[in-house]
Amino acid sequence: MITYNKEKNTLAHCGAKKTGERWCLYCFLNTQLILLLAFTSVFYDNAVAKSEEKVCLVESVVYPGKDPTMWDGLYAASDGKVYSALITEGGSAHIYLYDPATGVNRLLSDVADFLGERGQGIRPSSKIHCQPVEDDEGNIYVVTLNNGSGPRSTDFTSWRGGHWLKYDPKKNKLEDLGLVAVGDGPYPLTIDKERMYLFGIGFTGYLYRGDINNRTTKILGRVAGWDICRSLFCDDKGNVYGSFPTARMWKYDAEKEKVYDLSIRIPFDPTYYPGRLNDPVIDRTHGWRKIRWDPGEKVAYGVSGGSGSILFKYDPHDGPEGKITEMTKLCDSRFFGRKDVPYSTLAFALDGKNRKIYFAPSARKYAIERYIETFGSDVPHHLIVYDLKTQKRTDLGVMKTTDGRRVFGCEGASVGPDGTLYLCGQVEMKDPKNATRHTRTENCPLALRLIIYKP
Repeated sequence: MITYNKEKNTLAHCGAKKTGERWCLYCFLNTQLILLLAFTSVFYDNAVAKSEEKVCLVESVVYPGKDPTMWDGLYAASDGKVYSALITEGGSAHIYLYDPATGVNRLLSDVADFLGERGQGIRPSSKIHCQPVEDDEGNIYVVTLNNGSGPRSTDFTSWRGGHWLKYDPKKNKLEDLGLVAVGDGPYPLTIDKERMYLFGIGFTGYLYRGDINNRTTKILGRVAGWDICRSLFCDDKGNVYGSFPTARMWKYDAEKEKVYDLSIRIPFDPTYYPGRLNDPVIDRTHGWRKIRWDPGEKVAYGVSGGSGSILFKYDPHDGPEGKITEMTKLCDSRFFGRKDVPYSTLAFALDGKNRKIYFAPSARKYAIERYIETFGSDVPHHLIVYDLKTQKRTDLGVMKTTDGRRVFGCEGASVGPDGTLYLCGQVEMKDPKNATRHTRTENCPLALRLIIYKP
């Protein structure tokens, strides 16, 4: 007979009590059978869980170009059309325009061509690292960036600097509103619609204000160190907010035209793994990753860079510095209870009309020897929704296209006026010739696609 001692977590046979006593063949075989059954049970449970994994069906639309990456450059405008700003490192940023009425996704602008940077022996505007913004007349704005993007044989100081760009959809006209700064260009972008100001933080850490009407730029001071807050918001009074380490906030006061550090802190848990295990000092999890202003409620909703991707609400009008309210964790469900939660993505969107938050969390694994971004993940991504009315989080399941292809890294999200969610992420390619990147272990061919989810 085999017995189990719960306190000592040991198996005993035939009433044996002495350590080292030889087991009989019967008990030995029975022990092996118990272990085999336990292993089989675990394997079966995992197999069933995998086979019954919930699927979130999405549509995907092809981009005309073959840009391999994008960061936050996705915006569904008030007229229902969708703008995508994609990136080719060392080449050019490209702006695409999708019209859901016709189903056509077309190239709007090759930015390096538009700015006259090709053939000049300089580094071009290879990136647009911001979510486009819109004014009250429906005009769309972006800002260009390079941030050391190749080719390495070209002097990195040769890039001229970022430009504020304006697109008028009524005239189908793209305009250059001028240089932000020599050799510097912003990551995030926000707009004060009343005063017609654009705000962005250059990769040098300086806060810039672009005057749309006068086409001038003013430096408002340095608000960041080595790394830059990737998302800003402007409240209903024209004040602009950003984050900086550790879990801190700053505020640009529109009336005083000055920047102040605030003492309040966003949600942060230092026991979670840093964004870079190969270099923990360089850690992007200290601030918020993405934040959106809700003009209806007059509050902002954001997701922390780390700490399990915490969803929080910030009311700037509650108290002298405002009030932060922690709501829930938005990380992939498989990371609940763990500390190695991946760094948050920029695929965060607010549906103010239907009171929902959408988030496509990263599913990448940590690698101590190198830093790994979202793109190239070996694990397909889930879509998370948080209902602000019921305060309920729902994992909608692993995203798959209607023709059965898996969706991997996502780094952009926006909700259209009809409630349709748009994402930009990597989709599995059936023809390897269409791939721009591959997953790391499976070597699955991937390409960026405009992903559409209709609730």
